[in-house]
Amino acid sequence: MSEAPLVCALMCAVLLASGGVAQDAEPWARPGTKVGEEIIGPDGGRLVWVPAGEFAMGSGDEDRDAHEDEKPAHLVRITGGFWLGQCPVTLGQWKAYCQEQGTEVGKAAAPGDDYPVVSVSWDEATEYCRRYGLALPTEAQWEYAARGPEGRKYPWGDAWDDHKCCNAANQGPTESTFPVGSFPEGVSWCGALDMAGNVWQWCQDWYDPTYYQTLPVADPPGPETGEPRRVLRGGAFALPAAVCRSVARIRDKPANADNDYGFRVALTP
Repeated sequence: MSEAPLVCALMCAVLLASGGVAQDAEPWARPGTKVGEEIIGPDGGRLVWVPAGEFAMGSGDEDRDAHEDEKPAHLVRITGGFWLGQCPVTLGQWKAYCQEQGTEVGKAAAPGDDYPVVSVSWDEATEYCRRYGLALPTEAQWEYAARGPEGRKYPWGDAWDDHKCCNAANQGPTESTFPVGSFPEGVSWCGALDMAGNVWQWCQDWYDPTYYQTLPVADPPGPETGEPRRVLRGGAFALPAAVCRSVARIRDKPANADNDYGFRVALTP
């Protein structure tokens, strides 16, 4: 059999085995084809595609709940799409990571393997990401995925609803978190879940209360320096509506790991 027919036969076999479409061994290495496209990422978690676009980041004076470090509202342009963890990383994923690394689970905890892992520091979350070729989202990426081009106040819209996320008025069965993805009605425009409540989520950025006044329009990477603290987003299980807004920010030292600190992953192909 000549070489060309043999190659053709092998390609046909691959196509037949995959239902007519050649399987991509690393689907996260390519851009998505539509908003909310879902794939399985290198850590075994589900990723959703967030396409390029622009939005108004931060708060204006009309938001009565706004803090000064959320101002001013400013145009941000995300020039390249990216993959984002559909949900925060779970305790089950964290256990698998620790087993692969040959390390102890440490202080990381949750009521069950399908709950978001908590008590994870920025340093630990960054090491997890590095292990799989992932990253923590920048603040701009995180807020864009939560709010979208419409600039929603909450991931699902502008009206607060206690029943669309885990919060102070709707806590989980152990009076803390819910399993990840428990509120599909609270989904964001790009298919991301748990962007409000449940657990605070670490971002890449250093915290600088004045950064919004000087940041670039295109793909703001966060300040090069700032307070010795990193930013968290999203609110948590014991917090009210005002703190679960998509613009709300807190910060903490990267070595700290409170019982409502978790994270989700991102990847730019």
